[in-house]
Amino acid sequence: MVGNMLYVNSLLLMGGIYALMCLGLNVQWGFTGLFNAGIAGFAAVGAYTYAILTTFASGMHIGG
Repeated sequence: MVGNMLYVNSLLLMGGIYALMCLGLNVQWGFTGLFNAGIAGFAAVGAYTYAILTTFASGMHIGG
């Protein structure tokens, strides 16, 4: 049961993140007509940071 709740929790978290991103884009592009590439940049930086922080470190060092 615990594994199922972890899955549901992560699914709801990702759904909430995507919902907030969609609301932000709808306000800027839909209502005002302003194009802002900063939203995509912040999403890309956040995704990259999330990927770096959640992957396991390998024992192999590159360089140095």
